[in-house]
Amino acid sequence: MARTPWLLCHPRPGSSSQLLAEAFQKEGLDAGYWLPKMSQILGIKCREALQHLEYKDYLKLECEVRHPWEKKALQKLLNITDDKTASKEVQKEHMEKAKQRQEVAKQALKDLTEMLNSHSHSQDVLREQAETLWQAMEIPKEFWPSPKEPLAEMLESIHKQLEQQQEMSAGRRENIPDTEVLRRASGGLALQGIYRTSRAGDVLATREQLLRVPEGFQLAGPEQGSMLERREFSSSAAESTFTKSMEQLGFSMSISTKFAFWKVNPGAVVDHSSSSQSDATHQCHSEQSYFCTTKFQYIPLASCYFQRHQLCLSDAALRELQDMEQILGFTRKEDNPDFVKMCESFFSRFGSHINQGPLHFGGIFWWKASTEGFQ
Repeated sequence: MARTPWLLCHPRPGSSSQLLAEAFQKEGLDAGYWLPKMSQILGIKCREALQHLEYKDYLKLECEVRHPWEKKALQKLLNITDDKTASKEVQKEHMEKAKQRQEVAKQALKDLTEMLNSHSHSQDVLREQAETLWQAMEIPKEFWPSPKEPLAEMLESIHKQLEQQQEMSAGRRENIPDTEVLRRASGGLALQGIYRTSRAGDVLATREQLLRVPEGFQLAGPEQGSMLERREFSSSAAESTFTKSMEQLGFSMSISTKFAFWKVNPGAVVDHSSSSQSDATHQCHSEQSYFCTTKFQYIPLASCYFQRHQLCLSDAALRELQDMEQILGFTRKEDNPDFVKMCESFFSRFGSHINQGPLHFGGIFWWKASTEGFQ
């Protein structure tokens, strides 16, 4: 088990760590617990750095709260306003930035269209204006259109895309409450459990609802920006596994190192699938060759965290555990076949873990091209 550095638990008198520890103790917080958390999660090692923390930083710490009162103590220590006010401020800031980007892109699109229609500008000038448009739309440079692609067709597509973004920004959060977004998004995926085993199939399978919607739940602005990625696959099984991981676990989890911690790696699954397919092809010469390239744009619009003190089991999950407790109370044997069977059933239905966050809400647009049967 990893040890916490002695300095964090027992700061030297007069040191930066000591002053930070005193700040925590002043609010009644256990410095021995919170100093390592503050260092590991936010990289904070001195009291002066606390003034620069924002609401989104506080949310990362709030996941570590052990008692409800610690939440208020942390807010006071970091000079954070209440949840509703801070959430609205973060949301407003995000919406303003998105609106500014849209206005810049809209103007750049208008200028480029006029320049293209006038036929009085060189290709270099048109390309320079086009690059302004790609930057305003946060398109990574490696995905900028080739100079050989006709600008007129791309501009028409971009114009429709900007109109859709503005409609989404204008109508967002006006009709559907945050609690309904959480309950309905991807069929309530955020409230479902995850069955953590070494088998990718268990992690990626759909489960029943494990959690209730937290009381007073509110969405905040996204912690990530839009991203554009490209992947290539040499087997349909590999492509299917990656797509499934994106749908079930989201963009961040599918490409993060957390899978290594879970001992489940889509890349390893992909390699294994490709290898298995290659072996089968080599042995029986009946398998067709396959290749797929996919480009996807990930667009987060909101985010949230589940706090430990807010977590409540769904009615179905709670009833299942109560039945298990009743059987265990009668038999007093944990190896009772009926009890073991119920445990297996519970994990299969509801999973073994939940994702506390950050959870992002938005969408992923896919472009896929594949071919098979070639040599």
